[in-house]
Amino acid sequence: MKKFLKKNKYTVIVLVAFIIVVILLAQVVNLFFSSKGAAAYGNRLDGIEKVKISAQKFESIEESLENEGAIAKATVELKGRLLNVIIVLEDDTTKDTAKIFPGKVVEQLTEKQNKYYDIQVFLQKKNEDDASFPIIAYKHHQKDGFSFTKDR
Repeated sequence: MKKFLKKNKYTVIVLVAFIIVVILLAQVVNLFFSSKGAAAYGNRLDGIEKVKISAQKFESIEESLENEGAIAKATVELKGRLLNVIIVLEDDTTKDTAKIFPGKVVEQLTEKQNKYYDIQVFLQKKNEDDASFPIIAYKHHQKDGFSFTKDR
């Protein structure tokens, strides 16, 4: 063994150094990419199956909003715990009238769903450029009311 080590001293040193570098590299990769294969939302969506919003509910929200006279089109989309609602208003709709519609979205959901999901409502005009629009209304799941875009 001593003969072998003396004869291949540089080879052994390079081999040991290579093994150390590989181990260190594996640690660095693990440090930066430790969540490989984990869910994109981590554990933030735990319990979502208990308050799931069905596709029929999306359609129901869209239909009820579109039945309002001032709304041309409504689209509902769920991204994790954020419910995005895009409402396209008729051009003659006023700012005060538009601010009523986010409440109509909340009315369509159960109390548990309102306490689990954040709701974001985008209000925009169909064709007309109006300085008061677009308006964004946001409701945090722990709050009861919406907050609206500043100065609108």
